[in-house]
Amino acid sequence: MKKDDGYTFNYRTNYEARAAVSWLIMIVSARFMMFLGLPNLPFQVAMCVGGVFFTWRTHQALRIKQHKDALKGKKLSFLTISQKSQRRLSKPFESLWMGWGFEWSHRHTQASYEIIKRDSRDILPCYAANQKGAPWIHGLDIDEKKLRYPLHFADGHTLITGATGSGKTRLFDLLVTQCVLRNEATIIIDPKGDKDLRNLAERACQLNGTPDRFACFHPGFPEDSIRINLLRNFNRSTEIASRIAGLIITESGTDPFKNFGQMATNNIVQGQLICNERPMLTGIRRYLESGPAPLVIKSLTAYCDSLNINWRVAATQYTQKAKSGDVESEAYQLLRFYREKIQPQHPSSDLEGVLSMFEHDRAHFGKMIATLLPIMGMLTTGEMGELLSPNAENFDDPRRLEDTRSLIEKKACAYIGLDSLTDQMVGSAIGTLFLADLASVAGDRYNYGDQNQPVNIFVDECSEVICDQLIQLLNKGRGSRIRLFVATQTIQDFVARMGNEAKAYQVLGNTNNMISLRVTEDKTQEYVANKLPETRVKYVMRTQGTTTSQDTPDSFTGNHGERLMEEKIQMFIPQLLGQLPDLEYIAMLADGKLYKGRLPILKTEESSDA
Repeated sequence: MKKDDGYTFNYRTNYEARAAVSWLIMIVSARFMMFLGLPNLPFQVAMCVGGVFFTWRTHQALRIKQHKDALKGKKLSFLTISQKSQRRLSKPFESLWMGWGFEWSHRHTQASYEIIKRDSRDILPCYAANQKGAPWIHGLDIDEKKLRYPLHFADGHTLITGATGSGKTRLFDLLVTQCVLRNEATIIIDPKGDKDLRNLAERACQLNGTPDRFACFHPGFPEDSIRINLLRNFNRSTEIASRIAGLIITESGTDPFKNFGQMATNNIVQGQLICNERPMLTGIRRYLESGPAPLVIKSLTAYCDSLNINWRVAATQYTQKAKSGDVESEAYQLLRFYREKIQPQHPSSDLEGVLSMFEHDRAHFGKMIATLLPIMGMLTTGEMGELLSPNAENFDDPRRLEDTRSLIEKKACAYIGLDSLTDQMVGSAIGTLFLADLASVAGDRYNYGDQNQPVNIFVDECSEVICDQLIQLLNKGRGSRIRLFVATQTIQDFVARMGNEAKAYQVLGNTNNMISLRVTEDKTQEYVANKLPETRVKYVMRTQGTTTSQDTPDSFTGNHGERLMEEKIQMFIPQLLGQLPDLEYIAMLADGKLYKGRLPILKTEESSDA
């Protein structure tokens, strides 16, 4: 085939090498003939002509050999983080370094298509028996370079897919290290509680010379964990009720138990705010379990005090009728006082929500919150209660007291391990609450223009913590300078968590960048491939046939032909996604280009010496 027809195959038998050897034999023969006493001029001309063709064919043969040798792929690359490599990772600040690779184009698709349809034993080199994947995919281009893409691409959020062991942790390591070296706030939410990921985040802070920026939360190691109030930040009191009600997983959005639990929680929070009591998980659980009578007394007292009227004398005739030491009776009499004396002139809708909850039938109330109490109990008992509902006045506790806003303001690198392998329900609940708190902070940043510093949020095994608040962050986080990197093993994990494909694709549709490591699940391969552009590959159709005549059976005709045909396929063949070696990926970025890359393994100088 001619080169200009777009149909070339660099991995065929190296006929150019045979031609080069033939020309070399001719040159040697001509030189030998010059010693036989024959005229030298013809042989000198032959040697010159042979030299030209030998050089030309040798160049072609070496190029073919170079392409075929590249099919061996690349070995794992280790990058020792020194001062020089730190500059590579952190500068220029307007770009992200993604290892090495090349832009995947039509010619790579054509080459991969040709290899797949042939017997690979005739083309590909022998690989080690324990080698994963197909290294030849990265070897389709011999001109590898450093891959950098503009940092503002990440503002559109990034979806990362990859099977277990394909390299998601190493990709997070590379991205997190660059975020820390740029002195940006970085938050890692890890449902599994991967020690490697935690250590990598801590190492990044040490490399930057700011070890105090590292913060770790992990329910499995409470003695080494920070304390964090996940209800600390909110714009409206109703947000807290929505967060807690969101912990109840239901098949329908109109579940009466979930709605009742949200209403009860909102009433309690309103009452706590009236008496200047900060809402915390332990306090909300206490009022749900033991009843709102103590809250009714405190909130009524605080509200009446705020009116600047002498109400206590008038209330005495009511409170005297209460049974001594009976909180329920005292709360009931104060409620009567409010209804008869205060409400006509100074009504309060916030307070009346607490009062109506107090008047509700206790047996029915207990049944309606039965789905909420178990998860609230898990989040507030033992060490978990001290971690998630910290007492700011307990100065004997040496553990750091933080919240999501303070972590962002300190430009911390926070590792949030959820320990879902130990308790999946609690881990998912903590992750949901944390993301909800982040969404509230993002709303503040958006409303009040606090967007000078970007915030990088990495969510591993995203399907474990997916919630409405995360969807909000994906939808509107860009305006708050929040960059999300969400990772999952399969797309079906989102479908299973969200309950239907439409809801799952709502999450996926809010990411402008996609990075896919090795994925073996067919639905995920199909989703990734469908996100890529299509191209046309060429192939040769060979035809042959014979015909005979009935009148003259001894005569026949034959035909043989070749036609160059085209076929439309995805730019990256889906089945190759399941054959990517460890640490190799394809990336579809916001610029619409497709890249094939490989990641380094970051090491410190101490670990490289060991």
